[in-house]
Amino acid sequence: MQKRLHHLGWAVASIADSLPVWSELLGLPDLGFESFPGLDVQFFAAGECMIELLESSGGDATVDAVLERNGGGLHHLAFGVPDVAAALEDCAKKGLELLDQVPRLGARGTMIGFIDPHWPDGTLVEFVQDPTWQFD
Repeated sequence: MQKRLHHLGWAVASIADSLPVWSELLGLPDLGFESFPGLDVQFFAAGECMIELLESSGGDATVDAVLERNGGGLHHLAFGVPDVAAALEDCAKKGLELLDQVPRLGARGTMIGFIDPHWPDGTLVEFVQDPTWQFD
């Protein structure tokens, strides 16, 4: 299945405090803010992929863990795929454990699914089915 980098999830203590770094100092175009139960996200354009700032707004354990361990930084890698359900099924067949058994609604009108980071590399990986992306 075709995959390409969709975004990097970046844990921050405060989106408001981080905005000047990403928008003014780095000059990345702001793509908008969304709020979910326990999690706020802010997207920036970064070439063919995006940066997603993640702020725990009610105890998101995975964001809190990155903040505790590193003070912030890389939270996950997200790969754009044409079919999240098929990507999850393929990973399960290869022996990877899934955090999401079926796709669920994500930010910016996407469908998403995560594989468990307790695999040899230990990186949290997300699959994203983005209706604005074309796979030819």
